[in-house]
Amino acid sequence: MEYNNPVEIQYTNNWSDSLKENQLSLDIKNPIIITSQGNKKRQNLNNKFNSNSIFSNIGENPNFDDCANVIEFCRGGNYDSVIALGGGSVMDLAKVCLAYLSTDETDIVTLLQNKRSYKRSVKSIFLPTTHGTGSEVTMWGTIWDMTEKKKYSISHNELYPNIAILDGNLTVSLPIETSIITLLDALSHSLESIWNKNANDKSTEYAIEAITIILSNIDLLKQNPVNLQVRNNLLKASTLAGLAFSNTKTAAAHSISYPLTIRFGIPHGIASSLSLVPLLKLNGKHIKKALDKIIQTLNITYDEFIQKIQEIPEDKIPFSLSAWGIQENDLPQLLKESFTKGRMDNNIIDLNQLEINKILYDIL
Repeated sequence: MEYNNPVEIQYTNNWSDSLKENQLSLDIKNPIIITSQGNKKRQNLNNKFNSNSIFSNIGENPNFDDCANVIEFCRGGNYDSVIALGGGSVMDLAKVCLAYLSTDETDIVTLLQNKRSYKRSVKSIFLPTTHGTGSEVTMWGTIWDMTEKKKYSISHNELYPNIAILDGNLTVSLPIETSIITLLDALSHSLESIWNKNANDKSTEYAIEAITIILSNIDLLKQNPVNLQVRNNLLKASTLAGLAFSNTKTAAAHSISYPLTIRFGIPHGIASSLSLVPLLKLNGKHIKKALDKIIQTLNITYDEFIQKIQEIPEDKIPFSLSAWGIQENDLPQLLKESFTKGRMDNNIIDLNQLEINKILYDIL
């Protein structure tokens, strides 16, 4: 499979100036700004943009109500573009906004599932403020229907951002716990794109580089969370992971994660990485070439590689199912809901219920 990703990636130490330059180059005149309340305040966005064009009413894991709110906000605004400044939830909702501005479709399920050509192409610039999502270089967003306990993916070629602006300054204020959770998400994206039936040489190359950067910088991050060079390194790793899974989609770890988030509120970065080590042990012999490259680059053994992954959340975040209130009698329901079509079947080998059940017990 040939690699493809159209997003222009720019590295900068002054995101505000870079954003202004890119607005001019893309002829953006009236953007809607999608961000969080926290970033709106921290980055003083009211003084950088028309405050009436800033949508910041976003919670974690955007749902149908969030979609309805952003669509209502867009109406009558005559917006010609989308600027997203935030983490994964912000970017997920920005993709919904982008789809609405491109189609005028107001029915949320229809909007999320639409694969037809959009009426118009709407420019977008994405600026990640975490080093986990990778959404700044993908065409996907995730929306959660908490009433029906369902997860939706919005996906369309027109949802690739035009430009991704990467500035570690936007991540230095992240608490260490959030930083680690988002890093686990990036690590999951990387490994999932390697043990994937859709993998190609380029996606695997990006994933290997992302993993080596993450594992080389995690201890430095814990020692000094405001080290800008470390933050820039990890932001690069997250985007490389995004470039990797932008071509492969995710696989078994993400499939297992969805009911953990929907039913028990486990943050996505944790939910999607709890099963990484058990899956690595199942998939490892099928991705030996990539694993050899990783451990050679890091100058460690395979067992030390496993240990490094296990040490990432240590003493920082709860990292077992039971730590999040899940009991043994919950596992049959989780097992039933762990097989998401288009995710579980991407895994490099087919996994059956017995194998997934063992994983759930292993991470309990």
